[in-house]
Amino acid sequence: MKKFQVGILIIFVAVVGFIVWYNVSQKTDEPTTGQTLHLGLNPWIGNGIYHIAKEKGFFSAEGVNVELQDYADGAVGKQLISSDRVDMLSLTPETVVVLKDAGIDVKAVAFTDTSEGGDGIIATQNIKTLSDLRGKKVAYEEGSPSHFFLSYLLDKEGMSTKDLQSVNVIAPDAGAAFVSGNVDAAVTWQPWLSKASDRQGGHLITDSKTNPILPALVIFRTQTIQERPQDIRAMLRAVFKAREWALANPDEANMIMAKAFNISIQDVKDQMLDFRWFTYEDNQKGFTDGSYSATNLIQSAGDLWLKLGLIKTKINASQLVDSSILKNLE
Repeated sequence: MKKFQVGILIIFVAVVGFIVWYNVSQKTDEPTTGQTLHLGLNPWIGNGIYHIAKEKGFFSAEGVNVELQDYADGAVGKQLISSDRVDMLSLTPETVVVLKDAGIDVKAVAFTDTSEGGDGIIATQNIKTLSDLRGKKVAYEEGSPSHFFLSYLLDKEGMSTKDLQSVNVIAPDAGAAFVSGNVDAAVTWQPWLSKASDRQGGHLITDSKTNPILPALVIFRTQTIQERPQDIRAMLRAVFKAREWALANPDEANMIMAKAFNISIQDVKDQMLDFRWFTYEDNQKGFTDGSYSATNLIQSAGDLWLKLGLIKTKINASQLVDSSILKNLE
């Protein structure tokens, strides 16, 4: 009898142990309460989706704590993530390359949006083509998306920024410098592209609609990806849901973005014409495959940066992209 009771007890303990193990295993993809994801954002209109997700409670609904930290230029963003003050940056392919070369361990995990005319090159009347930029005074921010965009296009013409008189300023200041007549051309974004005509003879040479090489990548520190994949998935779910809400409620969404970026609602409307937010389905189809995948664009940026002497070591883009976060997101 005692042996029978002991056997029952052993079976009972085993069953309870299995139930406990199963419940714990099923919670591994739930957001971690009490921890905060710190997101570093530059003043690009596409990043408005994070402000919308925060304002409308999409992050909270997914059970993830998020803090948004705005910064003005790429150098500040690099400092923030290198010092662990932010977990993520939302920037273009060359950023991953620059961070890797600086010894900062990061990976791209998703797309959020892409510039479709929101970035471009404006110039004076006598500059008709990219080759006409030779010897001219051109404003752009070194090491930035603008620099990558310009260098990518010049390389196709057999040129580099060494063929120009470069003026290193951040993108908004580059646009202002052109409109005020201080430079012959500028690589900038909206609303400065639309303001090119404010300068007599000013016009657009080319833009990111013709050359779609500037998707915004969600770039996380590798340590955060390893330790908190569930929080990153929750964050992305919130962002994709915020996109649907913003498209269905454009007036309120525009107000949120205007406040976040300290610009007018009309400026928001103008900038919204020149980019699009990606869906989860877009990511499934194009994040790792195709000509404009994260892997291909990061590799192109790395090869070009190495050629120009802006990084020291050749990169392998496949090691800088982590598609595991996108799997089983929903």
